[in-house]
Amino acid sequence: MNKNLVSLATLSIFVMVAKVSAEPNKSMELKVEPSHSSQLFVNQVRSSNSVGTAVRTFIARYPEKSVDIVKIAFDTYPERFRQILSAAVSTQPAFVDEFLKLAIERDLAEPTELLRLAINAEPSYAEFAAEAACKFSPENFNELVKTAVLVEPDSADQIAKTLVASYPNKALDILVTTIKEVPLVGKYVIDALLALFPMDSSESESMIIISVEQLAMHPEAMHRLTELARDRGIEEQAFIDSAMRGGLSEDKARQYTSVHY
Repeated sequence: MNKNLVSLATLSIFVMVAKVSAEPNKSMELKVEPSHSSQLFVNQVRSSNSVGTAVRTFIARYPEKSVDIVKIAFDTYPERFRQILSAAVSTQPAFVDEFLKLAIERDLAEPTELLRLAINAEPSYAEFAAEAACKFSPENFNELVKTAVLVEPDSADQIAKTLVASYPNKALDILVTTIKEVPLVGKYVIDALLALFPMDSSESESMIIISVEQLAMHPEAMHRLTELARDRGIEEQAFIDSAMRGGLSEDKARQYTSVHY
């Protein structure tokens, strides 16, 4: 990589024109010329033969300007949004919310695809990527939850917990969507979500009842749910009725309650 080119691009993108007054004790005045910065970004892409490499280079050197760099990249190469978003998130995941905002606002792809790209680029930030995508594309809320937990099922409980904390009025939607997509982690999701609500809250009871119905065919989760139902004071018959709505026979449902109630 041409070091002189990187230095020139750096000056042009983040400082552009610096005029220093001849009088002492006068502060430096900075002006920005966006068109010039875009052209220098294009030159850097040509030099490296990769828009992703160019994004990584600038963000790594000037992380505080990450959002500006990605904005220039999206506006200059919108058709290469996959490379840009993946490179940006993997290099500076702390700004995943801002990167997704830029991509969603520009309608570069379906929000679910953008979220998938962001999570794959840095799985450990899945919950923050999901939260951002839901914030900037609320009309696709359930599909975004589904996408997040399917792409990173090992973090499904944390994703659900983060989303419920931000969108408590959608707690049941988040719960049902998560459990339907990754039922094997359902019991952990329930524990994570119930920790957000008081023991005697109506939301707590509703989540347990709905979870029993959704997870009725998954024994590994049902034992935990039976314990939770008992501890939260849910009547045995209410538990059985919910399990039967989920596909269990009454006798099978009673096998769980006979162990835990």
